[in-house]
Amino acid sequence: MGRPIKTINEIIKGKAQITPDTAVQLERALSLPAAFWNEREAHYRGYLARVEADKNASRWVAWLDELPLKEMMEAEALPKRRIASSIRKILLNDALKFFGVASPEEWREIYAKPQAAYRRTRQEQSDRGAIAAWLRLGELEVERCECATYDADKFRQALAAIRNLTTKIPEEFQPEMIQLCAPAGVALAFVPAIPRAHVSGAARWINRRAVIQLSLYGKLNDRFWFTFFHEAAHILLHGRGEVFLDDLGKKSQQSDLEEQANQYAADFLIPPNSRPYCHR
Repeated sequence: MGRPIKTINEIIKGKAQITPDTAVQLERALSLPAAFWNEREAHYRGYLARVEADKNASRWVAWLDELPLKEMMEAEALPKRRIASSIRKILLNDALKFFGVASPEEWREIYAKPQAAYRRTRQEQSDRGAIAAWLRLGELEVERCECATYDADKFRQALAAIRNLTTKIPEEFQPEMIQLCAPAGVALAFVPAIPRAHVSGAARWINRRAVIQLSLYGKLNDRFWFTFFHEAAHILLHGRGEVFLDDLGKKSQQSDLEEQANQYAADFLIPPNSRPYCHR
């Protein structure tokens, strides 16, 4: 082969990889096709990667304690299994696949670190694992939606039409809302609440697509409509780089952006000029 003995020894011991050039040299020297050597090199490197992944899994299983596994199974986000220590590595793999991440570090980067504006009633009881699971369910839901490019004017027109749906029952207004928002470039997802998330709605941008996600948390008609128009305000008025996770919280917990969204929703549902005048 014309290669130093040291290099050949490193290849035999698996310390040096068989490159395509080396595979051709082995073909000439040993009469075994280069494809034979390339295939075995790929298998060996894959084996080493899985050994390393198995080592990482032993460290990563503690991440499962941050997730509401039982509730995620009930929501069909994960395959239904026994939550037992003997299968924690299987559960880990299920959770990573569901979130579409390679490791808990990526999960924290995507779901835990982004700055969020909160409008929360029970923030201290909220579970970031439950919130992440709920958000991911919304992502998967909107992936199946066909949406036009976002158009703010069309979205305003859609909101005016949606305002007229507030007297209908959910079975009627939910599909109509989705159909009205899609041509304006807004994907609307209804995802049932996950215990301990305490989130009524979310507004964000995913791959340049505007997304509104509603949980029906609270199950009150006025809460639902206020939350929807509040999230719509975030899409219309605020930046695309933020994630808004909302609930009907105390004013002391709210930022200026949340106050703006609150005012927009209030004015849209009950225009100021139609409110009764109160005299003190």
